[in-house]
Amino acid sequence: MMKDANNRRERQGWTGRLPARHTGCGRRNGSPLASAFVRLCRMAGLIALLVVLLLPFVGNAAGSAIAAVSDVEPLRLGASTASATLAGHFARLVDPDRQLDFATLLKADAEGRMEPREDFRGAGQTRDIHWYRFDLLREPGAPADWLLEMGEAYIDHLDLFIPKATGAAGGTAGRPQDPAAYRLVRLGDFVPFSQRPMRTRLHSLPLTLPEGRPVSLYLRVDSVSAIRLSARMWAPAAYIGHQTTDLLFQGLFLGVLGILTLGYVALGLLLRDGALLAYTGYVATVLCYYLFANGIAAILLPDLPGWFMNMMVGSSGFLGFAAALTMWVYILDLKTRAPWLHRCYRGLALLALLMLPSTVSPLYTLTNPIVTVSALVVVVIALVLTARMSWANPGDPTPRFYLASTLISLVGLLLTQMSLRGVLPADFAVADPYQISSMLAVLVLGTGLALRIGRLQSERLRAREESAFATKRAEEQRSFVAMLSHEFRTPLASIDSAAQMIELSGAVESPSSLARLQRIRGTTRKMAELVELFLSADALDQGALALKPEPVALGQLMDEVLGGLEGTGAEERLDLSIDIPDRPLLVDAPFLGVAIGNLVQNALRYSPLDTPVRVTAGEDGDRIVIRVADQGRGMSAEEVERIGSIYFRASSSRGTKGSGLGLYMTQKIVAAHGGTLSVESLRDQGSVFTIRLPVTDGPPEAGHPLAK
Repeated sequence: MMKDANNRRERQGWTGRLPARHTGCGRRNGSPLASAFVRLCRMAGLIALLVVLLLPFVGNAAGSAIAAVSDVEPLRLGASTASATLAGHFARLVDPDRQLDFATLLKADAEGRMEPREDFRGAGQTRDIHWYRFDLLREPGAPADWLLEMGEAYIDHLDLFIPKATGAAGGTAGRPQDPAAYRLVRLGDFVPFSQRPMRTRLHSLPLTLPEGRPVSLYLRVDSVSAIRLSARMWAPAAYIGHQTTDLLFQGLFLGVLGILTLGYVALGLLLRDGALLAYTGYVATVLCYYLFANGIAAILLPDLPGWFMNMMVGSSGFLGFAAALTMWVYILDLKTRAPWLHRCYRGLALLALLMLPSTVSPLYTLTNPIVTVSALVVVVIALVLTARMSWANPGDPTPRFYLASTLISLVGLLLTQMSLRGVLPADFAVADPYQISSMLAVLVLGTGLALRIGRLQSERLRAREESAFATKRAEEQRSFVAMLSHEFRTPLASIDSAAQMIELSGAVESPSSLARLQRIRGTTRKMAELVELFLSADALDQGALALKPEPVALGQLMDEVLGGLEGTGAEERLDLSIDIPDRPLLVDAPFLGVAIGNLVQNALRYSPLDTPVRVTAGEDGDRIVIRVADQGRGMSAEEVERIGSIYFRASSSRGTKGSGLGLYMTQKIVAAHGGTLSVESLRDQGSVFTIRLPVTDGPPEAGHPLAK
């Protein structure tokens, strides 16, 4: 029953501090692919959540299955022993009520209540106090001096009770029942580094063991962080070699992260790329996390208080989660591709930031599991989404690096969680699997971002080349237009001169014929003025139209625009309505007339010959509104969005002559007057073009498009 009770207590607790990485992508809302994404991500999140919830039970079942009923066999230290783990040579008792003192613990051990264990297994994040008994036996001929090393470095309190006078000369050994027969050595990251028995990364101390007699050491473990204890005995010479190798690995690991942080922050600032800066922030949090969690910071800053160590470990984990979320929002452009996922990522990042103060309080035992579960769910979703990206973009290697980085992170995260929760032994691997996976994932992701930068730079270079080509082509067009303007003036002058000679010769006496001659001359003069304004090199070089605003009545403007249609069949199809013909306007009448005329002529050209074209002009608030409505074939929504683009012609214009410049010119003229051109059109239901112009009674104000 005691064994079952301990197993039930063991199920309490969660995981330790671990920074998480993740990514994602999506499609636009409303599409079948977006719905499939949502269902797939929900399923992945559910699977991840089930894995997290079941891990403690699987771990405890495994721990119960391997527990032995016999007493602990002491660890035998011989003359040839360089190092040996204490796994299989210790017993454990869990105190969920936090009430046991050392004297009571000795009594419970004497009653056989401490459970022998075959290996070290994590207990997760728990407020239970764990008691351990280590049994050692120095064989005859073995050296007396040994080193005991315990970890993890971030465990808060490790109180070790050692029998007094265990030297070679004799004294107390075995398991004394009197607490006074033991001396207490305090370890853990709440003990300043400068006050520890040995100034090493993990918690170490020297022991002098009696020859041929067993010795029992008792350890009390209490930590707000995840409890994942392992212990090992070392011969001094072997321990020195181990420390050299261990610190070399830690230095290499932190050095790689430091170089990446410095390099990518400079590159991100130079390119002003949000993804690079977010990635740099994530790498910096991983660097900070392992700097404090692995005990390196304690070596560099030996008098840091324990609460500060906890704060740095917990905060760097939470900040790393938020930075990773932000990084993938940028990399995958979730704001436009998957707004729902973008909102989820923002919410999770904000939640992680709001939980930062809890890292120095008992609430950390609740907030850290929330972040850890969220990280695992996000990583599983990220794995699905990056796999889909790789499948959808076989020619782009960048998503494959994203996928590989996410997969590496997921494997490391799962192995670490399984170790923390007791599914795997605490010392099953040479190094922390998440530490190795973090470095690999960061390097792989950095390679993917480097490819992304290269692609972006290539696109920018191509855009720059296209811009230079467009500039050169525009200059050539300006030269051509300037030459063309001169060629236009000559025939227009010839037409005007011929009409004038016919009028002066008296050969034409009919009033209607004379009126037509006057119309020819007026139209020719208007065309000459437009050629002068539109095609002049000065106007084109300035990139603007040279407007000359003059007061004109709305009715007069419309009469001049539509007067050219008199005597033609098109005049009969026009349905003109002017609400306020005397309303004065301050506009460039020739230019605006061209814009309105283009709309009217298009409506006549692209609608059936037996249908009317309705033209209305009036005032709506502070705007003059001119509408041209036809009953033609209409346009699709996509075509409506492209109206005003140079050389664009809708599908309804097929079979009709045109260059696609009319509406482009109309939009430019209206914009030059400070107005807007809008289009309402449906397939087979006609189109309505609306010009809205600001009302200008007096001289235009400074900054107005018509101001000189």
